[in-house]
Amino acid sequence: MGFVYEVVPEEDREFFKSMGLKDCWGREGKNLSEYTEWCADREKNAYLVGIGGGLHEMPYFYDFWWNGNTIRMEISEGGSGNYETGVDIIWIIEKLPIPQKVWKNRDEIMKMIEEAFSVDSSGCKKQFLKSISVRFDCEPEMEENE
Repeated sequence: MGFVYEVVPEEDREFFKSMGLKDCWGREGKNLSEYTEWCADREKNAYLVGIGGGLHEMPYFYDFWWNGNTIRMEISEGGSGNYETGVDIIWIIEKLPIPQKVWKNRDEIMKMIEEAFSVDSSGCKKQFLKSISVRFDCEPEMEENE
């Protein structure tokens, strides 16, 4: 089925809370509102969630949650265009720490992350979206198990 960019459906709200995502400052319980969006691939049990950031030279933070493992990435967003000419979005992954316990799956994880970001329109309405591309400006780094 693949990744779908959507507002977290009512029937998935408890699951979202159970993921244990933290906000970009590390505080427990990422805020969940009726407008919270994610990229979900339920068949792969994989979810991409924007966590915050992006202010005052701060990177954006996204969590990629897969089978109970959370990968906190640092991202910047680029692109060009406008609503008249169409919008091109570029997701630039700048830091990718992969937990040691899933390190052997890093190629699969990177592929899923690329797939998820390739449908994340950052809130841009589909009629104005021309393209989405993903660029890894880093190599994955092994993160010690907790």
